This record gives sequence, structure tokens and C-alpha cells, in this order.
Amino acid sequence: MKNLSFSLLPNEYWWGGAVHDGAQFPLSAQSTYHYDFSRQSSGNQTSPFFVSTCGRSLWSEKPFVINFDKGNVTISGLSDIVFDEAGGTLREAYLRGMKAHFPFTGVAPEKAFYVTPQFNTWVELRYDQSEDAILSYAESLLKNGFAPGVLMIDDTWQENYGVWNFSPRRFRDPKGMIEKLHNIGFSVMLWVVPLISPDSREYREALKVPGTILLKEDGEPLLIKWWNGYSAAIDLAQTGGRNWMHAQLNRLMEEYHVDGFKFDGGGVEFYRTAEGLGGISAAERNLCWFNLAAEYRFNEVKDTWKAGGKALNQRLRDKSHSWEGEGLACILPDAINAGLTGIPYLCPDMVGGGEWSHFEPGHDLDEELIVRCAQVSAIFPMMQFSVAPWRVLSKENCERVLSTAKLHEQLGETLYDMVKASSVSGEPILAPLCYWFPSEGLESITDEVMLGSDTLIAPVLHKGETERKVILPTGTWLDENDKEYAGGQTVSVPVTPDSLPIFKKQ
Repeated sequence: MKNLSFSLLPNEYWWGGAVHDGAQFPLSAQSTYHYDFSRQSSGNQTSPFFVSTCGRSLWSEKPFVINFDKGNVTISGLSDIVFDEAGGTLREAYLRGMKAHFPFTGVAPEKAFYVTPQFNTWVELRYDQSEDAILSYAESLLKNGFAPGVLMIDDTWQENYGVWNFSPRRFRDPKGMIEKLHNIGFSVMLWVVPLISPDSREYREALKVPGTILLKEDGEPLLIKWWNGYSAAIDLAQTGGRNWMHAQLNRLMEEYHVDGFKFDGGGVEFYRTAEGLGGISAAERNLCWFNLAAEYRFNEVKDTWKAGGKALNQRLRDKSHSWEGEGLACILPDAINAGLTGIPYLCPDMVGGGEWSHFEPGHDLDEELIVRCAQVSAIFPMMQFSVAPWRVLSKENCERVLSTAKLHEQLGETLYDMVKASSVSGEPILAPLCYWFPSEGLESITDEVMLGSDTLIAPVLHKGETERKVILPTGTWLDENDKEYAGGQTVSVPVTPDSLPIFKKQ
């Protein structure tokens, strides 16, 4: 059945759908929420899967429109809606739905992404990526105490979009540059999009090969409007387009010894003007892009559709340099929603936010916010830096941020063990408290998170906070100083600028 309506059960709460809407979740009998998966992606992961604390779930192979209206839910889809009402807990419903619709394969992502922080050149170099600047950034990371890790070279390393050659103006010896980066311990990735500039020689040559460039119904190339202008799209739904993209990426790996790629763009909204061309939906085109990304061991992705269970290193949507709204406040809710749609291999965006303009002179910079963002990032499976802490922070706060990177390194092997376990079980790595502790009235708690089944993280999320209230589920809990707390209560713990409250269940 392609249309469905039902009512929420007493004390029923739902997650799922659009990861970046995490701040609106869980949905309850008081919620109003509308989403059209054919046209929206919220700039992040989306999935045709919803799951509830009463053991129910929804799934459809194709996009649908869903509406929550104060206890009443209506759905209209392009294919059959699978409504599982077998009952039980949130965990039982998630595992049942996962195994039925997006089973994990046992293949874990590349270990390098998890055992040390990652680094991205975007905020520091923006649209001026160059050999000297990249080497200086990498060397400065080591000089300031950071361990080498995955290094992503962002947009403008290339001659043009779809002209995937190093710019000869900015790179004298790109192969030598990558060799130097490898020698000091970095893995190297390059930013790419599924687009090609329509005024390039490469475009004219690709246009001669059937199935390479995405065409409109009249046979003319479709130009897609995106954040950097207008470009033609590689038709990844056809063999010609996939072969063309593989040829470009494989050549870069063979010629320059690049380790992999940051696969940007390609979201559902990205392909909105291509909806239905060749009988293929925007969501299916998005799926083609990230299926291609999954073929490369070193990958990073962000705007995925139906990517649950895949061995993809996924990043939450760009966060603003703010405490509320699109900033720090939505990181944990988004992470919870990601885990409950089958996306456990997660990075919370760049420490301090991914909008470069906030780190320029004349803009308000909140050093405390950057420290708290770093603390939250440290307990995620992946942690990513872009802005240079030593450039924008005091010496004292730079040391605090460096300590979070060291914490992530200390947790690295444990985090990757969780990644490997999740690749088999499909269990989320970061989950809401009610996932592991059902029937305790914890459904609405989204400013705390469980790391695995026995570690509770309650990061400081408000400016100037000196005390953190923490809700502890039943059981006995130890804080990082081995102080014992009885569960089933709310406790207040003092916090300093260095504090990241962590509790371990005994």
C-alpha cells in the first residue's frame, strides 16, 4: 500500500527520516512535522526509515511524503509502505527494521579515519588551495602537537570542476607534495563533485561519449545550479558516466598516489532539476553518487539517501559557529537520528563550525564555543579539524583543544572496535539513552548520549556553564574520577572549561 495513516500510541516517540532535523526529534503526540523525500535532503543524510519507542517502524524503497500532526501520521509514497507493528522497544524495532531493509555487511570502514583526528584544508585555505599552503598547514599541525591523520585537500586544488588535474599555477610538484605528506604520516584525499564545467575541453570530449553527460529530454545537456555556479552533471546512472568518473579518480590515485576522495554535493536537492529524467528520480541519482563513493576505501560523504549499513565515512551537515540553532546544540540530536537510520560511522563536522567567514577578522569568535565543540567531537567515532586552533585561540584554549584531540587518540582503538562491531551487528555507536534503557521515561533526553551500551556522555552545551545536570539511568555509574553515583536520578556535577562529563556503567 502506497498510502498509510495511523495514530501514535500513548507515550510513543519517533526518530528517523532526515538526519539534520534531529533537533525536532523525537516526534511525539505534540509534534507537527512534514517532509517530502522526493524534494528535500536538508543538506545531509536522509532515509525512508522511521522507528518508534513502542517497537514500530516504517520503510519504503522509494521516497514518500510524511506528515506528523499532533498524534496523527499520514504517508503517501511512490512504492509500498512497510509498516511493522510487531511491538517491543526502540532497539528491537530498529534492529528488526535494519536487518530487513538495510542490513550491515560486516565490512568496516577504513581504520585511519577513527584512530586519530582528521584535518580539512577548507577553513584555512578556502578557494586558494596551493602546494605551499597545504604543506605549511600540515607541518604546523605537527609543530603544534597534533598527530598526523587523514588530510583532505578541499575545493580549488583542481584546474576546474570536472577537470580533475592539479592546477599548474598553484602546484609545482603535486606528486612530490603528496609524497612529503605521506612521509610525515598523513593520508591524502581530494575533494570532488559529480559535475563538469561546460566550457572545458574535458566536457566537450565527454559529451561525445553516450551516457556520460546528463541530458534533458530534448537531448541537450542539463546545467545544474549549485553553490559555485552552473555546471553540467556526470550521468552516474549510466555506464558511460560511471566509467568516466572512475577513470578520473583512478588516474589520480595511480599517478599521484592519492589515497581517496571527499565526495561532495550530489544530494537530493542537488538533482532536483533532473527529477524523472530517464525515468530516474533525484534520490536514485544521489544513491548512484554514493554507491560510487563506497567503492573507494578512503571516502567521506555527507548528503546521502538510503545509505544505512554502507561502509561510508559520513559527516554531519556543516554547523554554524553558534551555541544554539544550527550550531553546537544540534550535534547530538543529529547524531542520534543518524544512528537510528543506520549511519553509525559519523563525524560531527569541523570543530568550531565549517563556515570560514566566522574565523576572519571582524567576526565575533567565541573561544569557549570552539573548546566545547572539540569536546563533543572527541567522543564521536570520527573527529575533524579545519580551522587552525593556534591561529584563532589563546594559548590556554589551544591547549584545551589539543587535549581533546589527544583524548580522541586515546579512545581511537576502542572507537574502531565499536566500528567493527557495528559493521556486523548494525547497532548505533551513539544512541539515545532510551535505546539501551527503555521504559525509564528517558525518551526526550537528547543533550546526553550513550557511547556504546555502557558509557554516558553529558557534554557542556551552554556558554558559561559551571554546573551540569545529568540524568542517569538505572544502575551504578562511575565518573572519570571513579566517583560512584546511583542511577535512576538527576545529579548536578561541577564543570570547568576543561570538563567533559563521562559516566561508565558498572
